[in-house]
Amino acid sequence: MMEPIQLHELTIERAHRGYKEGQFTARDVTAYYLGRIATYNERLHAVIQVNPDALFEAEAADRAYRKGVRKPLLGIPVLIKDNIETAGLMRTTAGAAAMRHHFAARDAELVKRLRADGAIILGKANLSEWANFLTEDMPNGWSAVGGQTMNPYGDGLDVGGSSSGSASAVAANLTLLAVGSETSGSIIHPSVHNSIVGIKPTVGLISRSGIIPISRSQDTAGPMARTLRDAVIALQSMCGEDESDSATLETPVGPPYVTCLDVRQAVGMRVGFVKPDISEEEVGLYEGALRLLRQAEIELVEVTLPKHAALEQADILFDEFKLGVEAYLANTTVPFQTLSDLIEWNAEHLESIPHGQTIFEEANAKSGKLTEASYLARRIEDVRLAKTEGIDALLASHKLDAIVLPHDMNYDMPAKAGHPTITIPYQRKESGAPFGLSFTGTSYAERDLIRVAYAFEQFITRPTPPDYS
Repeated sequence: MMEPIQLHELTIERAHRGYKEGQFTARDVTAYYLGRIATYNERLHAVIQVNPDALFEAEAADRAYRKGVRKPLLGIPVLIKDNIETAGLMRTTAGAAAMRHHFAARDAELVKRLRADGAIILGKANLSEWANFLTEDMPNGWSAVGGQTMNPYGDGLDVGGSSSGSASAVAANLTLLAVGSETSGSIIHPSVHNSIVGIKPTVGLISRSGIIPISRSQDTAGPMARTLRDAVIALQSMCGEDESDSATLETPVGPPYVTCLDVRQAVGMRVGFVKPDISEEEVGLYEGALRLLRQAEIELVEVTLPKHAALEQADILFDEFKLGVEAYLANTTVPFQTLSDLIEWNAEHLESIPHGQTIFEEANAKSGKLTEASYLARRIEDVRLAKTEGIDALLASHKLDAIVLPHDMNYDMPAKAGHPTITIPYQRKESGAPFGLSFTGTSYAERDLIRVAYAFEQFITRPTPPDYS
């Protein structure tokens, strides 16, 4: 007899085996996740909207499967962060009341690619409003449209931001996969805090076309999942050249990312580790994780991350946000053309911005031209300190393949360098809060990071998922 596959904690591999063996259909799987959203989302606020066509898309996937079609994501439900465009009857709001009637005319390029590989778009995930670029005083995971996203591991725990809904939904098993976006920490931070896998790829690996922007220098999207294998399969589907995003046009060619999911490939790799300034309990967890990396026959080298106060400053984001968001608004049907228009609307609807709009106001004071000597100097300095004299110099001087960091330490340097990061869940602290590791490297080092992260993942016992069964 066939071993029955449980829909709880489903993976892509198990889903496809279930389809092949006739244990269930894509419609069954999609209905299962819709049912879980109906049951748990009122508490978690992880999902802003479900796709009213999701079951139709699932039935189409079932028909394709019966005809012999085989695609990497055929029949796999995916939640999309609500700052990423989806065509049809799903809004793209960035969580903002001002954008609550915004129906995009197209799918973002990454969504097109997911659909082309057979994915079912399950709905839109909640987020920190405007991807956490509205005000300094807003809690992680809060938006006017979606409310306060909760961490399924405990009500008092930080859910992380800004891809909060994507992370919470994956952790609570409201979806098999989700897509988040990151400018500085917005995939990695919530992934760590919700004990899931997150991949923040090299800037330019995945097209930003159709994503409400913050920074052209730093923005990217990436997959979020319960296992690295699932995240890597999604990454493979999402990446590729796009004429509308010049950052994607120089991506190096290499073997498929899934071929790097092999513990033997990590043997002998050199990984830098730090002595972090974290709590005694977290130090103990970190040292335990390092022991597992050594068991995987990975060579660990102690390093010191260079510290520069300038890397903690978000000042260039203010310049780039004004230009980017106004260019985005110009191609929509919303009744706003400028950042000033949005600020004015918010001021007339103060109930929709209870935490203020200080970041909007600071960004609006910029010219939006990116010609100022101060902006250009800061942009060049960011690249020099984070990339050339930062991560790349550290990797080269110690002959490293990657750097491993504990928990959610240091997003700024890889973000400003445009470098990739992968986070893997490890254990839970005494408080119940998840603790994980982040692996980072140079541009387009995804394959090396996958090798190391996968080897680590095979040596751990995954933290017990939250009780949402």
